[in-house]
Amino acid sequence: MRILAFDTTNSTLSVAILEDQKILAKSTIFENGKQSEMLIPEIEKILTEAKIWYQDLDYLAATQGPGSFTGVRISLSSARTLKLATNLPLILLDSLEVLAFKYRHKFGQNSGKIFAAIDARMDEFFIGNFLSNAGEISKISESQLVSFSDVINFLPKEKFFLCGSGKKILAEILENKNFEFEYNEEEDVIEADLVGLLAKIKISGEILENNSEALYLREPRISKRKEEK
Repeated sequence: MRILAFDTTNSTLSVAILEDQKILAKSTIFENGKQSEMLIPEIEKILTEAKIWYQDLDYLAATQGPGSFTGVRISLSSARTLKLATNLPLILLDSLEVLAFKYRHKFGQNSGKIFAAIDARMDEFFIGNFLSNAGEISKISESQLVSFSDVINFLPKEKFFLCGSGKKILAEILENKNFEFEYNEEEDVIEADLVGLLAKIKISGEILENNSEALYLREPRISKRKEEK
């Protein structure tokens, strides 16, 4: 099974090609704001690197948000365009679930809670609650947008592992509060190989969600400005 996977929903552009669990080629670019112009050239660059082309693929996998409005729009529109052009099945994944999936082995063969938080700017987080059980990730609640002041109402009551671009901000908010958690100093970006691996698990387990919509969770700022005029 060969999967072309990519993410543009936050501050990076990441593309990968996987054959089963093997990464054939991967690229992650830290240039925020250039995802639109760089995505397709980067896809075709790593296809060439892997010595395959679109007709050699079996699936497309991409993130549908949450994340920056522009990044989510680029991801979803590009995924739909590639699906139409290649006639390949498309798997769309929650960005927060991909972040939690990175730490799926955190608790070994035991179970534990993973709380993913993406810094959404404007004193808000995109958040998701997940359960890791013997390396398998499942959603506890749907992804949502919450303010810094309200986020404590959505946290697990028992000890949890914190991940995502908002983890350090949230850790500061929780300082001297009665929450037991841990996190690491590693920067958590959404990497396309994780998108591909999670997509493969969902395909193999036939647990695909029939959802082709973007997880914006927040209206674009320009719409609010127009309404105020």
